[in-house]
Amino acid sequence: MNELLLQTIVDKLNKVDEGIRHMNSGVVQMPDYIEQLKNVDTSLEQIKEDVAGMPERLKFPTAAVYALSQNLEINNDLLKRPPVQEIRHHHHVRAGLIVSACLFLLVVLVTVWLFNMRSLLQAYKAGDIKYRYIQLQAGKPLRPFLSTIDSLYHVHPQAFRDSVVQWEEERQRIAAMLHEAREKEEEAIWLRNKAGKIR
Repeated sequence: MNELLLQTIVDKLNKVDEGIRHMNSGVVQMPDYIEQLKNVDTSLEQIKEDVAGMPERLKFPTAAVYALSQNLEINNDLLKRPPVQEIRHHHHVRAGLIVSACLFLLVVLVTVWLFNMRSLLQAYKAGDIKYRYIQLQAGKPLRPFLSTIDSLYHVHPQAFRDSVVQWEEERQRIAAMLHEAREKEEEAIWLRNKAGKIR
């Protein structure tokens, strides 16, 4: 009987083993969540530390409020005093317009200067041609005189210029006096004629 009992127990255990194997083969393998659980644990620790430091961060900022109140007092003081209204009229002339006007004036001045220099050069050329003509056409008595004048000019050009200018001024003064005398003579003749008609 012991044997029979033993045989029955062994059979029963084999059936239980077979049932367990059958159950293990039918159950899907459970995934390993250990890493995810560790990450969750770390996150929970971090949240716990953040919550522990929360009262320090939520503390009322007294220094900032004090600075803000001082700025508000300054602004209120400025708003109580009305600003001085000063009207200034600014007329803005564009720089391009000024530069254009300056360049235009420069072009006009250069043109006038060139025209004057051209006229002066033509006068010098005309004087030179006239002098050369006098030298070529002059008779024997005039050539030594022209030679003497050239020598005088080359020895003391400034003194020669001054004497010529003085001589011209003297001739103009004499011409003006002669013109005035002629006018007075004409006036005297007119007065005589007028007086003759009155008699």
